[in-house]
Amino acid sequence: MSSATQPIGVIARLLDLSERRVQQLSREGVIPKAERGQYELIGSVRGYVRYLRDQALKAQAGAPDYAAERARFIRARADLAEMEAEEKRHSLIAAEQIEAAWIAVLALLRTRLLALPDRLAPQLFDQQTVGDTRNLIRAAIREVLDDLAQPDIELEADIDLEGVAGPEADGGEGTGSSEAAARPDDQRLGGPEPAAEF
Repeated sequence: MSSATQPIGVIARLLDLSERRVQQLSREGVIPKAERGQYELIGSVRGYVRYLRDQALKAQAGAPDYAAERARFIRARADLAEMEAEEKRHSLIAAEQIEAAWIAVLALLRTRLLALPDRLAPQLFDQQTVGDTRNLIRAAIREVLDDLAQPDIELEADIDLEGVAGPEADGGEGTGSSEAAARPDDQRLGGPEPAAEF
C-alpha cells in the first residue's frame, strides 16, 4: 500500500469527518476515490479544502441558507398568526376599512364646506365690517371642523359612497339651510337703498 492512497478510516480521521460523510463527498466528486476502498491522500485534502472554500464563498454571496430561510418562514407564519389574532381582538383594522372611513370623512367634509356659502350668505349681509364678516366665516368653518373631529362612522359597516357628495359634486347648489334657499341670489347687499327716480 502506497502512502499516496489511504483507507477511508485514515481519510475520515484526517478530515475530521465520519466515514459515511467521506463516502458522500466521494460520490459528489469532492474527494477523488482510488481503487479498492483506497482514497488519494493529497487529492482528498485538496478536494475537501476546495469544497469548504466554495461553501464559504456561497455563504458570503448570499446563497440560500436553508436553516435561515426556514427560520424566516417560521417567523413570518408567527407574525401572520399574531396579526390574525389582533384582528380578531379588534386591535388591528383592515386597510380597506381605514380607506373607506377616510373617504366617508372627506366626503362629509366636502359636503359641509360646500354648504357654507348658502348658509352664510344671509348672515353676511347683516355684518357691518369686514372683520365681523371674517369672524362669522371663521366661526362657521370651526363649527364644521369641530363636528368632524368626532365623526360618526362605523368601520365595521360597509360604507355606501354612492351619492355621498350630493348635487354639489357637479357644481350645483348645495342644500344649505331653508333660510338661504328662500332668498334669491340676486338680492342686493349692503349700502343704502337707491333713491327712487321721479
